[in-house]
Amino acid sequence: MKKTDPKDFATELRKGGYSYSEIQKFCSVPKSTLSYWFRGIKLSEPQLVRLKKKRIEAVQRGSKIRTLKTHKAIEEIQKTSAKDIGQISKRELWLMGVVLYWRERLLNKQDSDLKKGVRFTSSDPNLIKLFLKWLEGIGRVKKEEISLDVYIGKNSPKLLNEAVDYWANVTGFSQANFSRYYVLKKSKRSLLRVRVKGSSMLARQISGWANGISKYRGDI
Repeated sequence: MKKTDPKDFATELRKGGYSYSEIQKFCSVPKSTLSYWFRGIKLSEPQLVRLKKKRIEAVQRGSKIRTLKTHKAIEEIQKTSAKDIGQISKRELWLMGVVLYWRERLLNKQDSDLKKGVRFTSSDPNLIKLFLKWLEGIGRVKKEEISLDVYIGKNSPKLLNEAVDYWANVTGFSQANFSRYYVLKKSKRSLLRVRVKGSSMLARQISGWANGISKYRGDI
């Protein structure tokens, strides 16, 4: 059989509308060489449209691969850094809860707000569970002293029931602890507010702890 000349073979492929990358799968020739061979070849409009589509697809594939690699790298970092935490002491839990409450309730709040007692609102189930753990371990608050308020984005019995079931599963509280329901017109997410009955003194105590942290100027 007569051996096909690489230039002739590559040229025929190019005239057929193949891209450089596609041609290189059949001919191990640098792109610079292909560009020199093809300098006088003009492609039809459908061929140019096809090549443009192939370039876009290649860019999208590359972007997807980079995104997947980035997500994988982030997951590995998260797994590794999560192990650094280890066991959390009671003092660390105490400080974590104070800072969490400080950020959610005490910033830009009036002193009169403390009279309402301890309240904490979030859409993040992990933050809710952390604060409940803090109330139990640090605040020594019993379950029967806690009331839960549900916020939903639309006045719908179905959405309300779904939200209550969801937060009951997150908190481990029965539906008897869910006492109030509110509709937030500007929010599509479900939120939960934790209220501690008769806790104005605890609210003031947390405020004092937060104030102490805010004045800390030591080396970290």
